[in-house]
Formats: sequence, C-alpha cells, structure tokens
Amino acid sequence: MAWRGLRLGRHVSQAEQSIDANTAMKRLLLVVAVMLLGGLFLPGVPPAAQAAPALQAIGDCDGGDGVYLYDLPQYQGRCIKITGDVPDLGVAGFDNTASSMRIVGDWITSLFADTNYGGASSFFTGSDSNLSNNTIGDNRASSVGARRGTKENLCDGSDGVYLYDQTNYRGRCARVTDSYTDLGALSFDDVVSSIRLVGNYVAALYVDRDYGGASSFFDGDDADLADNRVGDNRASSIGVSRGGGTPQANRCDGGEGVYLYEHPNYQGRCAKFTADAPDLRTLNFDDIASSIRIQGNWTVTLYRDLSGTGVASTFTQDNSNLAGTPVGDNQVTSVRVQRGGPSGNACDGGEGVYLYEHPNYQGRCVKFTADAPDLRVYGFDDIASSVRVVGSWRATLYRDLSGTGVSSTFTQDDSNLANDSVGDNQVTSVRARRR
Repeated sequence: MAWRGLRLGRHVSQAEQSIDANTAMKRLLLVVAVMLLGGLFLPGVPPAAQAAPALQAIGDCDGGDGVYLYDLPQYQGRCIKITGDVPDLGVAGFDNTASSMRIVGDWITSLFADTNYGGASSFFTGSDSNLSNNTIGDNRASSVGARRGTKENLCDGSDGVYLYDQTNYRGRCARVTDSYTDLGALSFDDVVSSIRLVGNYVAALYVDRDYGGASSFFDGDDADLADNRVGDNRASSIGVSRGGGTPQANRCDGGEGVYLYEHPNYQGRCAKFTADAPDLRTLNFDDIASSIRIQGNWTVTLYRDLSGTGVASTFTQDNSNLAGTPVGDNQVTSVRVQRGGPSGNACDGGEGVYLYEHPNYQGRCVKFTADAPDLRVYGFDDIASSVRVVGSWRATLYRDLSGTGVSSTFTQDDSNLANDSVGDNQVTSVRARRR
C-alpha cells in the first residue's frame, strides 16, 4: 500500500466557521489569478489542450461515489474528485488549495500537508465544510489517500483488537477482528506502540510479514510494546483469535486429542490439539511445553522450529517430562497431529512394505501401503535397517523428506540396508506403490 498515513480513528468536525464577503472575494480573485497565470484559460488555446495531466484518481465532479475537494469552504469553487491515492495534488493543479472536502458513499480519506503522504495530516470518514479547524488546515493539502469500504477498521468501541501508533492507546488507531499477514494493508506496518483488546479476543504481533520473526502474545491490554519481544514500532503482521486466553478449539476438555502442558507431570496451563499447529506463538504456547498426554488413538510430532521443522520427537503415548526427549523441555514451537498413526501401520503380515529398526527384520516395525513423506510422524525417522516387501509392491526409500535425496528402490526383501545407497538408519521418507 503506497499510502502509509491513513488515520484509522474517529473524526469529529468542529463547528463550521463563517467567512465574510471580503475574504470570499479575495479567494475568488486569487483563484482566477492562479488559473490565468497557470495558463488554464489562455486566449486562443482550447482548455483541453492545456489542462493538467489526467490522473486515474481524479475526474469530473459528477456527484458519484468518491472524495471531493473544493478550493473554497462550504463545498464551493473549483472541485476535483478522487477515488484513490494521489501522491501529488500539484499534478492536478490543486496543491495547497483545498478548503473543504465532501465524501459521497463508503469512503475514508486522509489529507496530507506534504507530497507523498508526508507531513501533518487529518483523517475523515465524513464531509467537512471547512478544513481550517483541522490539523491539515486550509489551503495546505498536497497529497491524498482514499480507501473504499474500510470503515470496519474504525475504532468505534465495538469488540475487537485495537492497535495504536502511540503508547497509552493514543494516536492513530486501527481495529481488527481477523488476522493480517501484512499490516501495511492498514497503513500500520512498523507503527504499533500499544494494543487494546475489547471483548473475548487474543492476538499475536509479529515483527515480520506472514507471521514471521520475533513475536508477542496478548490476552489483555498493553500500553507500551517497548518492553515486549515484538517491540515498539516493529509489528508487521498480526494473528487474531476469538476465545480468550486459549481459543475454544484448544481448550483442554478431556476429549480425544493431544494435550500439551507447560510443566512436567501434566501440570500448569494446557492446550489441546486435534489438528496441526504450525506456529504455537498464536496460542501463547511457544517454547513452553514440558509434558504431553494423548487421549485416544493419535500420533503427534513436536518440533523445535516453525511449520514442522527442526529437531523433533514423535509420540503415541503420554510423556510426563519432555526433558528426556530430542525435542527437549520448553522447546516446542510447532505440532503435527495425525489420528491413528502407527497403529494403522501395524505389521500384520498382509501385503505391503515393512520397515524394521534392526537388520534381519528385527526390532520395531512399521507397515506402509501408501506414501509416507515424513517418517517422523511415525517415530521412524533415521531408524530403518531392513525392509521386507510382501506381495506385488515396489518401495523407494529416501534419505530426505518428501521423497527427495539419495534413494534405493526395492521389489523384494533386503535384510541389511547398510549395503544400499540409502544406507542404514538414514531413511526419512517412503514411496510405496503396487506393481
């Protein structure tokens, strides 16, 4: 978004001021003089040939939806219509000229004292017959930002998450009820200094777009973000959820699912999962989990990094202390959950591809009759030492995730993978196909 100065707050116009006849006459003469000096009506030259270059955002004042600027108060005098951002009103011969502004339809607009949306500014959601009593002032506007249909972001006191560009809930404000991958869409990138939550909302602010970088979670107001990880004037994206401290879907209600706890022995705060969670920061559960409980037939893999990456541990049963696992205590950042999991891959002797953790088909075993792009889900990553093929199947074993990296293909048993390209204790993904 080119226009960064949008003031998403409530505008209340002050009482309109009257202008005496002499002042009005002086302004009219000034307008005529400017038009003559600017060559807009030179004798013998068609006006169209000398008009300011046309802008897509500026057209005739036809009364349709848009933002109208007038060079006199009370919507009088010359007029231009705006239906988008205009970084330089001088191109239209309207720099330092606007004295009143009318909005027709569902529009919001900001007027800026400098070109390219700089300097002092005023935000409007409705018409104003005299700009002299606003911050922007009379005859000072040099650029304009206009947006259609964005009044839902107005800070009107209704439920939602309120962002402010100054501490203590002051300054520009934007209200959101949904997540935004880029706060630039609200002209609020690298601007947020305080946050207020109205109603049953939680939010996470991120330094980078697309929910990346350092972040902070909020389930209540914060008057100064400077002492948070996300910091002051650094937030570029926001995740928003209804439902208080933990979203309803993640409440630990005792039903089937995967339960993470912030302390060993299933103590402290709890979050429940029945689906993948690529970023625990949105639940305020990043780098917190210390124990895990599984209700029902589930397989879960806990990862140290976002989006199911980094060091991981897979579980099919409870673990009262994650400190003794590879993923570690207070290290979990993302979760991958699968209903059933290895129990559906039990080595039952039927047709399929069987992997064993030791040579000569010994030790733990898992069976596949479909592709497995990530053996961590089955707790079988970098473990396989032998393979058995039962029936008319072909198996390709890969060292890397999603069927990539060094591989070996089998249509019959192999009692020791150490002699194959894929190697012993190296298999990370499997492709299983009927021949």
